[in-house]
Amino acid sequence: MTTTPDAASEQLRRAHRLHASLVADVDRFRLRQRPDGTVADPHAEDEKDLGGIRDQAVAWYTEHGFHAQAEALDADVRGWLGAGIDTVPDFTRSRDALAAPEDGADFLFVAPLRNTNGVAPVGQRLECFYGRREEPDCYPELQRDHPHPKNNSQCVRLLAGSAGIAEGNCLVFFPENVAAPQKPPVQPYAMFLFSKFRRIHETYALPGAEAVLEEVTIPRASTGMSAYDCYQARSVWGYLHDSAHYQGPWPFDEHIALKMNWFVGVLEEIKVDAKTVIACADGDIARADAVIDMILLERIFRYPLEPDATRLFDSGTGVFLYSWFREAGAITAGAGGLLRLDREAAIAALRVYEATIEALERSVSTEDEYRERAKALVRRYLPPGEGKDRYRFTDDQRVLLRAQPALAQVPPLRFGIAAW
Repeated sequence: MTTTPDAASEQLRRAHRLHASLVADVDRFRLRQRPDGTVADPHAEDEKDLGGIRDQAVAWYTEHGFHAQAEALDADVRGWLGAGIDTVPDFTRSRDALAAPEDGADFLFVAPLRNTNGVAPVGQRLECFYGRREEPDCYPELQRDHPHPKNNSQCVRLLAGSAGIAEGNCLVFFPENVAAPQKPPVQPYAMFLFSKFRRIHETYALPGAEAVLEEVTIPRASTGMSAYDCYQARSVWGYLHDSAHYQGPWPFDEHIALKMNWFVGVLEEIKVDAKTVIACADGDIARADAVIDMILLERIFRYPLEPDATRLFDSGTGVFLYSWFREAGAITAGAGGLLRLDREAAIAALRVYEATIEALERSVSTEDEYRERAKALVRRYLPPGEGKDRYRFTDDQRVLLRAQPALAQVPPLRFGIAAW
């Protein structure tokens, strides 16, 4: 990470100023929006507020040399005001004007966008967030030993943000989340807000595991980490996970539509995490034990706790993996109705999983055949659900939901001005 102490201090001062002015104004404006971004029954005051937000952001962009973003935001807001802010916003120009920052550099983004896993109701409301790209300290070694074929992702420290960014469990910002009539033809950036991860992990994943597993078998290498160490470990996971998407005979970037299929996506996400775990188990990777335990805890004991888990493929991955481990003997019955997790057996089961999926990928010759084979494998562990549900929990899998009632009472996490 190339940020100097003086630069980091200046970025923190900027964060405080933005939080008190631009972020506060965006938070007030977004309360007037519907989930699709439109403003119901807009008044002149709403248009004045939007213009004021634009003027503040444009001034910030201009002052700090982000002239393309200044011009794009001004044009997008003028276009929205001209069409009427009771229409769906189009911020294509702002989306495309944002360039991935260099490591250590700060950036600001203002536009209506959708935050996955944000606080309900999730929508396409105006957001403002200010952050710093901060790659892990071991980034050069990761790139050398585990080269990424087409790296376009950035690890980001969230320094300040409006409610849709600063509240809830959303860790990602992709250009396709920005309000626009067309998706971008390529993905020029993919930002991961890993500074939010530690509190999410400790608030949800650990209690989720504690409700299911015997205490002595809970993977603990990712418990009680400092904010710095947790960010570093989560960034390692993110890099290796993303890199694995671009490997093999069906790389993600060349088969996006295929890999976005629900059944294929379930297998894909587990595969890239399996490859991450195996790389950490076999290689000299910084904070490897913490990365392995993060993956096991998040994937199995947090993702299935989402309220709409039976419709989310991330949640489906956790339920699938739980049953894969049960079948492999990595999760077994324990005392008092709890279960036991054998960490080494889990890693061995992930090796078998990786080999199984890679054999499947080598054996199919068309995307239709891939989808058919993927669905058949997923259905072995995730039986069909009702209505729009992609699957249903079996009696054995429902143990993963034990912590759900208690965690549902926990207020959404709020992330303020970020510093170590």
